Amino acid sequence: MTLKDDLETARSTHDIRSVLGLSDNKRVIVCPLPGHTHVSNTPSFSIYWRKGLQWWKCHGSCQREGDVVDLVGYLRVPGYNPRDPDKVREALGLLDSRYEVKLVIPEKTIRLAGDEWMNFIPPSREVVEYAHTRGITDASIKKFRIGQKDSYMAIPAFQDGRLMGIKFRSFRDCTKARRFWSQAGSIKTLFNWDKIYLETGTVFVVKGEIPAMIIDQMGFNVCAPTGGEGSYLDSWRTALALANVVVIGDNDAPGRVLGDTRAKFFTAKLVFPPEEFQDIDKYILADPEAAAETLRKWSEE
Repeated sequence: MTLKDDLETARSTHDIRSVLGLSDNKRVIVCPLPGHTHVSNTPSFSIYWRKGLQWWKCHGSCQREGDVVDLVGYLRVPGYNPRDPDKVREALGLLDSRYEVKLVIPEKTIRLAGDEWMNFIPPSREVVEYAHTRGITDASIKKFRIGQKDSYMAIPAFQDGRLMGIKFRSFRDCTKARRFWSQAGSIKTLFNWDKIYLETGTVFVVKGEIPAMIIDQMGFNVCAPTGGEGSYLDSWRTALALANVVVIGDNDAPGRVLGDTRAKFFTAKLVFPPEEFQDIDKYILADPEAAAETLRKWSEE
């Protein structure tokens, strides 16, 4: 077998978690590489899947990345260089002789077709006009692939480039209809996941997709739970593990309670818009310059 064949076999049979002695499902840990300079114990080493294979990357001082062979190389082969065939073979030998646990590839649960969001575009003029009244620009309509189904705005959500769900929001009088509902097969995620995943700066967490879109177009990192304010997944904490998380709550009794719950879940700072505004959306619409300054202040505190 060639070195390329040996590498492909190692990647498909050995588990990065086993090499690191991990027994939980954390996707971000403190970097274990000996050449990493630790100013603090902030987790910066992420483990992820790409095209059916496991990979890792350090987002901290060492900035190294690779597969399971590279991990063993950096850990145990002096002077390891992933471009040196001899060093790679040495790492392969250590991997096969010292680490016996085989890789278990997680089953894929595909509930929506990846292009299902396209069934709802383009949105009608009525949806576009409604989006404008909420502060959403034409650029954001295109960026977030906003569509329409009957009297509902269609808002798709993606994670690692894969369609996770489609939420429908009524843009007309909803006294006789549901205000929100999701396409069958939708899975909870953080709206705008691919923008905020492992972000190291400030990330705002808001209650819904519409405030997330208008804050995003103002230049801030932001996300929102797609399952509503009362839904939480541990993977969301992983996604925001490196960020300065700031939760924005609403100025009503339910909004304050739910905001406090979100802040505790993310171990984050909780802030509210000025009391004369029920939520951050209305604050931005009423005074975008003041709202932008407030968001900057929150992101820097």
